[in-house]
Amino acid sequence: MLHFQPDEPGEASEPSAASSRLRHVRQALALVEMMEGRPRRDPETIGIEALLPLAAPAVRRCVESRSLRAAGAAAAGIETLLGAESAGESPNPAALDVLGETLRRDLAGIEALFAGRA
Repeated sequence: MLHFQPDEPGEASEPSAASSRLRHVRQALALVEMMEGRPRRDPETIGIEALLPLAAPAVRRCVESRSLRAAGAAAAGIETLLGAESAGESPNPAALDVLGETLRRDLAGIEALFAGRA
């Protein structure tokens, strides 16, 4: 099973944990986009990791919450796609679209928290 989340859901994590989850989500999005036949994109296109330690505590908590949700969606979606592929089925194009859009929306929402701070 893919696992991008901490073992203890109530456990507060360092900004580096949220940054790590965001990197995993970007890598999952790159995989989904590759499966969709989209051109390869650099998975490091959202560079908020350098700003995260400097953010206000409320922003860090919001990033933590949103990164947990995005990582959960990425893990569940990729696990489902890989399961279908290992069963000899091709990924459903509609499922790829939904997963890709969900991950893009989640990452854009996190990036928006830092708008104007780069």
